[in-house]
Amino acid sequence: MIKYITLLRVLEALRKEAPEDYRIYHPNKDDLDKVNRANSRAYIHLLLKAKFNLLDFEKREEFVTDDSQDGGIDAYYIDHENKKIYFIQSKFRTNNDNFMNKSIELEEINKMDIDRISRGERIDKNGIKYNDKIQRLIQNLSEIEQISRYDFNVIILANVSSVLANAMGKLLNFPFEVYNYERAYEELVFPIVRGTIHQATNISVNLNLGSKNNYTMDYWVEDEEFTTSVQLFFVPILEIAKLMSSFKNSILKFNPRSYLGASDNEVNSSIKDSVINRSGNVFALFNNGITLLSDKTSYTSRTGREGIGELSLLNPQIINGGQTAYTLSTILEDDDIDNKVFDNKEVLLKVITFDQEMKDEVSKQRLIDELSLTTNNQSKVTVADRKSNSNVQIDFQKYIYNNYGYFYHRKTGEFTEGIEKGYISIDQIISRNTIIRIIYAMNGRVNAARRNGEDALYNMNDYEKFFNIDIGPEGYDRIYFLYIAFKYLEKKEKKENSRSDYGEGLRYGKYAIINVISKFLTDEYFDRTEDSLNLIADEILDQWKEFERMQSNKKSNIDYFYEKEEILKQENKNGKEKMENLVITTRVEDFDNYYKGSTINNDLNDYEFKITKIEETQS
Repeated sequence: MIKYITLLRVLEALRKEAPEDYRIYHPNKDDLDKVNRANSRAYIHLLLKAKFNLLDFEKREEFVTDDSQDGGIDAYYIDHENKKIYFIQSKFRTNNDNFMNKSIELEEINKMDIDRISRGERIDKNGIKYNDKIQRLIQNLSEIEQISRYDFNVIILANVSSVLANAMGKLLNFPFEVYNYERAYEELVFPIVRGTIHQATNISVNLNLGSKNNYTMDYWVEDEEFTTSVQLFFVPILEIAKLMSSFKNSILKFNPRSYLGASDNEVNSSIKDSVINRSGNVFALFNNGITLLSDKTSYTSRTGREGIGELSLLNPQIINGGQTAYTLSTILEDDDIDNKVFDNKEVLLKVITFDQEMKDEVSKQRLIDELSLTTNNQSKVTVADRKSNSNVQIDFQKYIYNNYGYFYHRKTGEFTEGIEKGYISIDQIISRNTIIRIIYAMNGRVNAARRNGEDALYNMNDYEKFFNIDIGPEGYDRIYFLYIAFKYLEKKEKKENSRSDYGEGLRYGKYAIINVISKFLTDEYFDRTEDSLNLIADEILDQWKEFERMQSNKKSNIDYFYEKEEILKQENKNGKEKMENLVITTRVEDFDNYYKGSTINNDLNDYEFKITKIEETQS
């Protein structure tokens, strides 16, 4: 259900991008039929934005044909770069169950008049004229040069039953692909929330040659496991700004920082100042440059344009210089700054191209990680960010979203855009700082979870042992439910009588409580529902004051719980004989340091908490 709510928020945000005169996208919120119709149309916008990188609302709207007499075609897109023409049929469902379970009908597929429309026929089989948008589609097709080189494709943005899927090839006579509810959530909703819509593929970057000698250095690096080429170019900073502005997080896949994660830093101000307030090409002198990975790289000065060279990159990824690229993109997107500030300014671009014969993906990924970690030294990158692109981090994020609809925040700033645009709310984001502490707590390192900073936890030897790809779905589920339990404990802590009811557990010992809860996440006690989880947490909390009482009386905990004598000086103000000072004995109970200390882990193992079995809790 939470993923469907996220989808509705995304659709609402997309509708808000429409100018006010597009009234269909701005219905009265109390008119449910019109809201559903607006969402249905916005669902098509979601596909056009996420799959084809159409960021501007009005550009997307040009391709939306959904209306009466649309020939069964709700939208289309002409991809001139890859020579593909897409015809889109969409069915949006207005509640969670139907969105997941209801399939498109055969009748809807049969309505698609792709053959007639692609042949240029402007009326349907009943002699009725197609609507204006379809007329424009036909006109656009007629203007394509060498259209015989284009492939026709169909996209079904809806669930398709297995029976219908087997017959659709013959029904459509064109290749087709289906975006069912699962694919829509994974490939449309998640990327748009995270800012990774539409991957950068074949990118061309212009180079200023002018009268100068634009010398390019080629250098080959060989190792036992790989061969790569390194090329150096001076690239106009405007080209870098355009690249980052268009692709944002999609071009930072291997960078430890996300697009907006590079924003809050003094370095950015210095970069911005060197662009806006300094004349001449001193930018290249004061900037360390950008390092970029490319699957295939080619360069030519034979462009037919005097003074202009062209650099072609396949699947580019910035692994160093993300802050530079980010800052340049913000300057480009600022309407108050004249683009003339980019004139005659360039930056050094180091392009690393892997040998196409390098088939060992594990070795390739290891090299990418090493390059990313060692080249990012312009400003401090946290250890957690450095490890954010590890396989387990990526896999865990994907699993949590696909199975529970939450967004695990593995890289600084990666969901900032999603929050700012209203796609998601903060309570849908799972903090990696909390997750790493839960992981240590469930593995018996409660004191480390409570005491150590995030970077220290990621640096410990236990990190790789506790959190790795081998723990799989079962381990991911366990971590997720403990996170839900932790949020429940936070709510309980805010209640007025939490300390009197549960001692200092909720104030200082939440990770200790998480450790105990983790021991009861078995089929005997837990049925994988939040109600069951809360019952376990409540029963443990009811025993917590007694647990603390017993631990405070143990000799092994004398460093935290002991009697302390204080001398209270008394003054004789009447001039009589001297009064003796009073000795007052007070009880010290340092629960703060106890839960950080060396004895808590053994104390939790030695104490026997008792939980009612699941059958009894349900009766």
